[in-house]
Amino acid sequence: MIKNENPILVIKPSAQDHRPPIGSGGGEPKIFGNGASSRRRKELADQTDKTFKFFKSEFERWSDLPAVAKVTLKEEALAKSHRPTSLFTKSTCPIIGTMGFGEILISATPKGLNELKKRILTANAQKTTANISTIEKIEPFTENERLHKHNWTELNNKIQDNRIKLSVFDHQNDAQNQKLKIALFALAEEYSITLEKLAYGSNENLYVAKTEDLNAKKALGNFIGLRSVLPMPYYQPLDILSPMNILSKADPTTFPMPEHNKEYPIVGIIDSGICPNNSLLSPWIIARETYVPIGEEDYQHGTMVAGLVVNSRALNHNDGRFPTSQAKIVDVNIFPKDGNISETELVSTIEEIIPKYPDVKVWNLSLGASNPVSETDFSDFACFLDEMHDQYQCLFVIASGNQSNRSCWPTMSNSIFTKENRLSSPADSIRGLTVGSLAHKETALTLVRNEEVSPFSRIGPGPCFIPKPEITHYGGNNCPNGNYTQTGVISLGPNDTLCESIGTSFATPIVSSLAAEIYHFLAKNKTEVVTPEMVKALLIHSALVSNSQKVSSDNLNYYGFGRPQDITDTLYCDPHTITLFFNVDVRHGGFEFEKVPFPMASCLLTPQGKFKGEILMTLVYSPLTNKGFASEYCRTNVDVGMGSYDLKKKNAPEFHSLVPATPDDISERYEAAQIEHGFKWSPVKAYYKKFPRGVGVDTWRLKMKVMRRAEEDKPDHAQNATLVLTIRALDDKLPVYNETFQELRKLGWVVQPIDNHLRLRP
Repeated sequence: MIKNENPILVIKPSAQDHRPPIGSGGGEPKIFGNGASSRRRKELADQTDKTFKFFKSEFERWSDLPAVAKVTLKEEALAKSHRPTSLFTKSTCPIIGTMGFGEILISATPKGLNELKKRILTANAQKTTANISTIEKIEPFTENERLHKHNWTELNNKIQDNRIKLSVFDHQNDAQNQKLKIALFALAEEYSITLEKLAYGSNENLYVAKTEDLNAKKALGNFIGLRSVLPMPYYQPLDILSPMNILSKADPTTFPMPEHNKEYPIVGIIDSGICPNNSLLSPWIIARETYVPIGEEDYQHGTMVAGLVVNSRALNHNDGRFPTSQAKIVDVNIFPKDGNISETELVSTIEEIIPKYPDVKVWNLSLGASNPVSETDFSDFACFLDEMHDQYQCLFVIASGNQSNRSCWPTMSNSIFTKENRLSSPADSIRGLTVGSLAHKETALTLVRNEEVSPFSRIGPGPCFIPKPEITHYGGNNCPNGNYTQTGVISLGPNDTLCESIGTSFATPIVSSLAAEIYHFLAKNKTEVVTPEMVKALLIHSALVSNSQKVSSDNLNYYGFGRPQDITDTLYCDPHTITLFFNVDVRHGGFEFEKVPFPMASCLLTPQGKFKGEILMTLVYSPLTNKGFASEYCRTNVDVGMGSYDLKKKNAPEFHSLVPATPDDISERYEAAQIEHGFKWSPVKAYYKKFPRGVGVDTWRLKMKVMRRAEEDKPDHAQNATLVLTIRALDDKLPVYNETFQELRKLGWVVQPIDNHLRLRP
């Protein structure tokens, strides 16, 4: 049977799929140890007093401004149900954000701190007492936190053009926020600081200050209204070694023209521009935009990226590991010769370009900063891209970044530099699809072997331990001295040259081309809207299903979930497998999404009725977000389970999922708190289980549920989630696809082929 006769099946949810959960609610508030004893209350009251005294001079100077204090919770008390929301209220010091895991930020005024102290000493209500017992310490938010634990000597070495980016606290009170901003401008005037408001989408709290004076910088670092005072980030195209190796002249046999009357996908490329003298690429370009002055252009990087979007397989000796996908291009030239522009310029360009091309649903970003992302805080640029994704329903495909410091190579095995080798902004975008680089060739002298992570490829995890990069593709290999002759990726260069180079920059456009092809095919064949989450889920699932090595805590941060396959392998099934596609609105509150009974092909059942096979699932969703909550930026969490109820507990039967999140050995790498409050809140999740001996289940159920962070109110809309689920036989001769399809029809499930019966041409 030809593979493209077995398309992924789209399952349409029915009204009966949303049902109240079985089980009981929460119990009584928990008191942790002796955390609410008289002695402990006095210690916390004294800490509150010290916090007030620390801010006393600031309160006297800025009498109507709130400060911010940091509350550290006990590690065992980090769960949502233990959050001390009864203690930190509008009448005391309300919670306005978080920092790292278990670090709460509270809005602190003289009156609020005094009331908080009283409540700590005298409150006897069970919930408030329990809240008090969760607290480890209370302390002021200081310059140390604003500078992200750097000192001014360190920061001055990183500041370019005397530009410092400021983030103002959001006290979730418009009047207070406005007073903070007025005071900031007054402070700037006092120290002759040039101050300008920044526009990053809907973020109203960012400013850029320009000053050389160290006293002025220290005044900013100590201003109670600021959350962060850091160098303005600068970005560049992600190439490691320049110039690229020119191999020869390209010609139409290497790089054919687009076919007449064929409709192609489109990829937007924001880069250093495509050489206007490249006659082979010009027919593929549908629009050009430039933000670089005449004479300042350097087309090398952008041209090479574009060639890989259009024709990566043909350029690379028809290597079957490269996809056949092709796309036309919107060319946006933003990087000049020196390849360095500020974050504000980059954000401004993207904000202008994206709405100008609403039909472009995939944008390639082979760019990045030179420093790694924070362990707990998502970058402003990444959060801006998340917002653009939501507003314009487009997918940003982003390079994980290159480590240019050779002493850190190879990034995958150089454990001394794990922190330095982490991915760079904006690869921490939770809505974006982040791409790492693989080696596709090797020599006796290269640093890594074929199919291993490229020596220079920046690694995960992202902030808060979310899986990044999600996928990998080919970006080349190199020797310790940086030489990559015959181990790089081949593409077009300026003036119709054929060039070789290395970098995550060149793995990324291969994935962008794949993403655009999938989007284009689905949009053409589906009646409903195709979302970026659908495309992202299909690509990640393609990588997961085809991955020859099991995803583990040892390889997730380097390889992601694997390398996605060509469109045929992504959208169609082998006869011994079946893949189901769900796009579900998971309701908040008293309902869960549940498909029951979930059918299993009879050929997968042993004579004893046990299921014998593999189950793989990929879940992608776009959670509510709030930048002010840093490590808790993702405000909603969706989880999926495949299993049955444990009916032994008569009063409160529990659902038991038999397919765990992958990697299932994650506890060997991260602490429990990091998993519970970081990794588990990732908006991309994969699940895998192999049952070689069979497992007995009376009634299989597929369940999805959503939960919110402690301070998050119930939204007025459901949480959309995309799930791709594969059931695979261990024996490739079993007719799983046909049998499961028949079982679905018997149950009356509404099923539609993902290609809507318009088969993809082989």
